[in-house]
Order: sequence, then C-alpha cells, then structure tokens
Amino acid sequence: MKFRKILTATFIAASITSLAACGSDDSDVPSVPTVASTTASAAAGSDSVTDPNTRPTVAQLNAMLNEALDPNVPNSEKTQLVEGSEADPDVFDKLVQAKKDNPDVTYEIYPPVIPAGPNKASVKVQVKIGENPPTKLDAGIVYTDGRWKLAKDTVCPLVTANNVTTPMCVSTSSTTKAAG
Repeated sequence: MKFRKILTATFIAASITSLAACGSDDSDVPSVPTVASTTASAAAGSDSVTDPNTRPTVAQLNAMLNEALDPNVPNSEKTQLVEGSEADPDVFDKLVQAKKDNPDVTYEIYPPVIPAGPNKASVKVQVKIGENPPTKLDAGIVYTDGRWKLAKDTVCPLVTANNVTTPMCVSTSSTTKAAG
C-alpha cells in the first residue's frame, strides 16, 4: 500500500508541474514554499510560461500545480498544463481525487529549473508521505503548443503505475508511418 501511495504522490507532484529527467543532486538546495502557500498569481504575473526562451520559475510551476489540483478549475483549462492531456481532460478528475485520498502527501518543487535540450527543462520535486523521509524525483517540462507544460515522458509512467488508463498515455510504438 505504501508503494501505491508513493506512486500516487509522485503522480500528483509530477502531473502538474510542467516538467524530462535530468540527473543532478540538489541536496543543498534551499527549501521553497509548499504548494499550499503558493498563489496562482505567480503564474499569471509573468509571460515566461508562454516564452520559449525563458523557463518558468519554481513559483510559477508551483502555481501551475495548484491550478491542476484545484477542483474548481475546469479540466478544459488544465489541459494547458500537461503535454497531451487534451486527449483526456478527465485525467485531472482522477488527479484531484488522488490528492483527496492521500491528504498526508506533501510535495515541493526545488530550484533550479535546468535546461535539458531544445524546448525542454527539468526540475526536482520532493515528495513526502507522512513520517517517511522525503524522496526527490526528477520531472521534465517541455515547451509545446505555445507554453511550458509537464512532459508526457514524466506523467505517463506515473499514471500507468497507478493503474490509470488514459488516452493521453497510449503507446505509439505500434504505430508506424508508411514509407513513401
């Protein structure tokens, strides 16, 4: 059951932070405010989420996470936060429910936001479940469709590990292009 809670927590943290993995130990990075103390106005006040040349700040990413977990925000608006989520906007209902079902899970996004290639970056997400030691995870973000979003490469393995089936994470490996 703890493994399922860890996966759920990871899904919650990663699913809305707009984040491809990059290995870097940031154990000496100072703490940032938790998602609960970050306001959505941090994301609204700057255009770096829509500027391909400026990676979003940790505060903006936390604000995006809050927005994705807010049951009062329509799913159609949340699709701007996760790459490919327009294929299944209802995945956010599952995310909100997972957060409600796991109130002892906390998460923090830590600086820096690290470049990881053209239109890609990564960030550390710390997940804590109850009294267990925190776990740091890498989460990828991509610039697509005119804004920075959480990368499908980060979200889909976490979604499927939680036995959630979504068209957002349908494997395209069986799809081949005809040569011609």
